[in-house]
Amino acid sequence: MSMMLIIQFLVLTAVVSGVIIFVLKKILYDSTQGAVNRLNKETEDVRAKQAELNEKIKQANEELDKRRKEADALVAKMTENAQEKAKEEREKLVNKARQEGEEIIAKAQATKDAMRKAVEKELEIKLVDFSTEVLSVVLSQKAKAVFHEALIEEFMNELEKIDATVITQDVHEAEIITAAPIDKKNKERLSAVLKAKMKREINIKASEDPKLVSGALIKFGSLALDGSLRNFIKEAGTVIKEKVEKS
Repeated sequence: MSMMLIIQFLVLTAVVSGVIIFVLKKILYDSTQGAVNRLNKETEDVRAKQAELNEKIKQANEELDKRRKEADALVAKMTENAQEKAKEEREKLVNKARQEGEEIIAKAQATKDAMRKAVEKELEIKLVDFSTEVLSVVLSQKAKAVFHEALIEEFMNELEKIDATVITQDVHEAEIITAAPIDKKNKERLSAVLKAKMKREINIKASEDPKLVSGALIKFGSLALDGSLRNFIKEAGTVIKEKVEKS
């Protein structure tokens, strides 16, 4: 009888383990497939923008050719009308026609360059957003763990430097959100830092959010201090986009 129970227990354990492994594989597959689909969509968007740029450049070239023909026609007409006049007057008219033609060409060229620069800038900004998302997706779990430990340490150091006067006296609870569960040592350190800075006991509510990638985010009511890798990537992307927009 005992042998039969053991066999039944082993079979049940194998079935449950199989189900758990199947569910975990499906979750990992769906998450990875979703990221790949988003990356493919962003790639298609970039290609569409490139096609749009090519079309606009084509239109600008056609406009430039049209303006050149108009300029050539204007020069020819002015030259023909000037033939009956004195050589000096004719040269003045020719020079004026040439100058007007050059201005027309210059304006058309400037329009083409401005249009291309605007589209290229838009593409560069889009690529920055695309690159930051790719960076968050491709980081391995091991890399995230390394970043997490370093960012938590930096986060604690920065928390010790903040001006506690910006936190109102009616705040008695802080919410600490981390990419991975915060360990006992860091939670105790956080409690000690908050108590020292705010001169009172602060209840700490801990939760996890994998979207932070690594690091931590702490909230005091409406006030928040973000020390996550997601925020660092976002801020870096913003700086790059601002430089692109100013260029």
